[in-house]
Amino acid sequence: MATISKQNTPLVTQPLKTSPATGATLASLGINRCIPLLHGSQGCGAFAKVYLIQHLREPIPLQNTAIDQVAAVMGGDDNLFEALKTLCNKEAPQIITVMTSGLTEMQGTDTFRVIADFRLRHPEFAATRIVNMSTPDFNGSMQTGFASCVDALVRQLVQPPSGKPRVRKQLNVLCSVGMTSADIETLKRYLEAFELDAVLVPDLSLSLDGHLGDDDFSPTSTGGTSVLEIEQMSDSAATLVLGRSLLSTATWLKQRFNIPIIECDMGMGINSMDALVMQLAKFSGRPVPSWINRARRRLQDAMLDCHFVLSNESVGMALEPDLVIGYSTLLSEMGIKQPRIVTTVDMAGLAELDAGEVIIGDIHRLSQTATSLRLVISNSHAAAVFEPHTPVLRAGYPCHDQFGNMDVHQFGYEGSRERLFALANLVLRHHHDEVTPHISRYRFGAEQVTPHATAKESA
Repeated sequence: MATISKQNTPLVTQPLKTSPATGATLASLGINRCIPLLHGSQGCGAFAKVYLIQHLREPIPLQNTAIDQVAAVMGGDDNLFEALKTLCNKEAPQIITVMTSGLTEMQGTDTFRVIADFRLRHPEFAATRIVNMSTPDFNGSMQTGFASCVDALVRQLVQPPSGKPRVRKQLNVLCSVGMTSADIETLKRYLEAFELDAVLVPDLSLSLDGHLGDDDFSPTSTGGTSVLEIEQMSDSAATLVLGRSLLSTATWLKQRFNIPIIECDMGMGINSMDALVMQLAKFSGRPVPSWINRARRRLQDAMLDCHFVLSNESVGMALEPDLVIGYSTLLSEMGIKQPRIVTTVDMAGLAELDAGEVIIGDIHRLSQTATSLRLVISNSHAAAVFEPHTPVLRAGYPCHDQFGNMDVHQFGYEGSRERLFALANLVLRHHHDEVTPHISRYRFGAEQVTPHATAKESA
């Protein structure tokens, strides 16, 4: 059991938190032909855009309502109304996600009323769905904004059950902000192995997988789950939740449509994956495929290989709560000590971690224990603090000093195996001999030996 404490300081020097609107923008990109619209100033939109571009190295079609000094005082309803009209008229997206910022939240902007008024005055744009959500900068983090977007999409788009028979069982899958495109592709492979159809919200594996588009630039997201698929989520037989931040959304689906819930945390670690695979086998009524058994045995071998390097080492973390729970579960199975963990917001499950303490704060609180840590799992901002003295395994957002962030595997037997190898390799690269070689004071080299004189020379 971990002790949870909250940092109460007037100044944040090395922040870990990120704007919730940034998380909501990321979630929006997992919906097909979507335009995320930030109701705020141009600076708020520029920050989120640059932040995601540096991490993903992909164009981000984020728009904003450009609140200026006049609208900040007099109100920005007209800015939002005109932005919706322009986007619907010029781009014709399937869906627009409207996010608030700290400025418009302090104004008390009622985005629901503005959208309803827009619907009444422009019925010609009825084909474009508009979903609003609250993502103020002063409350929550990137994970909470991501979860708010997923929750708003589900609650505002899902329709009553159609009652149509299905050839294969359908499963709702709610994907956490910590999942990469590679994680979601791996998850799809597991679901297909049990012959299950899935509606993934959001599906970043189709939009942010690093593919080269046909057009130079697209004003909307270039892939993901369609609005029609989300509308049909009520026909699913169960909801698979990856990340506890999305559990409230799954609970709403259960209460509204009586859809049971399958919890999996982040699918990291052999115990977590064993439980998930057995639940999928029971749910589908199909046996576990041989390739999944082989993947499990490969993870077991990796755990044996890395045991002597990683066991009993001290590792610190500074990540969003969902990823903290996932990585902590994996580290615990390897017998790795976790003296201190730093995260952004309090959440159920953090107190259950096998760690010394969990602090809701900034990276500075983790750097205080740097001398006792063998390795750190965090983002590029933490790397600037700890390296080169303490190696940092890149995870979470942002990781702007390496390529292929969305190709990192974390989920499944395969992802756990790759993460263990990455941790072990970092430790080996920064290994220092425990015993310093002793050099005798009487040691001498060949250049110090003088040749013995011959008998004639001595005479």
